[in-house]
Amino acid sequence: MTGDPVRLTLLVPGLFGPGTGPADGRAPGGPGLAGLPNPSGARRTALAQLLTRADRWPEPADADALRYRLCGYALPEGQDRPDAWLSYQMDVGATVPDALLRADPVHLRADRSHLVLFDGAHLQIVDAEVQALAAAFNMHYAADGMRLEFATPVRGYLHLPRQPDMRTTPLARASGHDIDASLPSGPDARDWHRFLNEVQMLFHEHPVNREREARGRPLINSLWLWGGGPPLAAEASDWQGVWCEDTVLQGLARLNGIPCADPPTDVRAWLHELVGGSHLVCLDGLRPAVAYGDVESWLAETGRLEQDWFTPLLQALRDRRLRELMLYPDDGQGYRITRGAWWRFWRRP
Repeated sequence: MTGDPVRLTLLVPGLFGPGTGPADGRAPGGPGLAGLPNPSGARRTALAQLLTRADRWPEPADADALRYRLCGYALPEGQDRPDAWLSYQMDVGATVPDALLRADPVHLRADRSHLVLFDGAHLQIVDAEVQALAAAFNMHYAADGMRLEFATPVRGYLHLPRQPDMRTTPLARASGHDIDASLPSGPDARDWHRFLNEVQMLFHEHPVNREREARGRPLINSLWLWGGGPPLAAEASDWQGVWCEDTVLQGLARLNGIPCADPPTDVRAWLHELVGGSHLVCLDGLRPAVAYGDVESWLAETGRLEQDWFTPLLQALRDRRLRELMLYPDDGQGYRITRGAWWRFWRRP
């Protein structure tokens, strides 16, 4: 590597287990992860060594909002975020022509006294299924000026005659939880609650779901509506690169002219190739395990992060190839580790 040392900001939601989700209900099938001991010994891990020497400060435990703040946007409290507007341009490659909401296919499962949401990534959906559901939806709601469009089997968009006045919850924060606390709120919310009930009835009797039921697969029995905030203007940014798989963050990077790519698979080689500057990396692999209480997957993914990310980053700080690491684990705190922090030898892990 040539040039100045790199400044890296790493967003890793779910790193410490379940955070402050929007609801108390959790998907059945696994315990929570809070208080889970570190099987490899906290004193020996690279992550523990990094955190031991870090400066800390309070930070809202909301990785979705943090994406905007890190890109220079301070959105008004209570305003919906423009997730649909941003991700549509990444999925479709066109500017949104009308009012829009994300409308992702989901399965709602009755669990005692509430409904738990399972996102499309857990449903083995094929494109022909969602296109058939969209055709039925569009025929049913044509007179209302609504149109459902699926860009992928798991990402849909609802085109509307006007933008509703309501606050929604991102799918990633609603997944694995009781939906009651995550349903739309605001002046128009009641109408949209009724709308979702109608959609559930329409989808429940559709041949796609009859076939899925016969094969023993969960029904695609609802849509999750979110991300209806207004378009944004471009903001000046210091990022030389954004590295993520999330379409919303990709959209923010594209809006502001920041080069964007998938996270690297070989962190050591990647750090050697970077020529200084500030870089933002988002690693969302832990979110599903935390949402659904999947301890085994959480342990496997944290082990991979330790080997593939935290160990190389620790060495890069020691070798002075990395000037600063900012870590956001979605736990209500931010962590800043610099080269000078290694003199804090008195701190206990």
